[in-house]
Amino acid sequence: MRKSIYILMALLLAACEPQLPNSPETLVIEGWIENGAAPVVFVTSSVSTSFQEQSINDLIDHVSTTADVSITYNGVKYQLVGTITDDYFLPFYYTSNTLKGKIGGTYHLQVNWKGMHAEATTSILTPGSIDSIIVEDHPYIDTSYVVKAHITPSADIQYYRFFSMAVGKDSTFLPSYNGTFDSKLHTDDFFAVNRGRNNPILDADFYYSYGDSVRFKLATMDATAYDFWTRYDENMMFSHAALIPYASNLQTNIQGGLGYWFGYGITTYTTKIK
Repeated sequence: MRKSIYILMALLLAACEPQLPNSPETLVIEGWIENGAAPVVFVTSSVSTSFQEQSINDLIDHVSTTADVSITYNGVKYQLVGTITDDYFLPFYYTSNTLKGKIGGTYHLQVNWKGMHAEATTSILTPGSIDSIIVEDHPYIDTSYVVKAHITPSADIQYYRFFSMAVGKDSTFLPSYNGTFDSKLHTDDFFAVNRGRNNPILDADFYYSYGDSVRFKLATMDATAYDFWTRYDENMMFSHAALIPYASNLQTNIQGGLGYWFGYGITTYTTKIK
């Protein structure tokens, strides 16, 4: 009987052709600019949902290397140039050799690719400061360490995000796991700064090891960026639940597309795990 049920289910599934709605291809932007640094802008396009297997070549076609990308700052338009990289998950991004972010600056991004247009505006807010870092033994993992930071918030700036980079292990700053917070809730506390996750690494370790040299970056941001990173953190925390899968759409400030263009007011701090 059980065998007959399995066969019947297999026949029913084989007879069903799942119909997924086809949404139009959309620009997807992942970009940011920080005080003292050049902009970084990744341009891709959305991939239609499908039950059919898609090859790497199919997905590579959605990574832009020929987009027209520009940023307008103080009335001057800066044309961004493409560059190949091994530091990020995507192999190609757009940047500028002449434009660097300034505190208080407002930056208007425009992207044109494959007949699609998207744009967004962001500003760099006044940074806060990292006053001190403490390193503690992990309570359950003998070889791992927990890092906590105390900050002084910037006046009138409410939203913050931590990024971290283990020198020699991470090729760039990664968003710290569960690293978004509201300064009104944490001004008197030490805030845990976990390691970030690098996309290709499946067995991500969110803690640090003895001898690690770690750079921390504290970023101020606006409410839209805070909402984006808060939902990102929620997805990271809850999406692995086996019984109750969790997924939440991320906030966007891109007109004509998806993704984000954020300004960060940053300050950095380096420590040795010992």
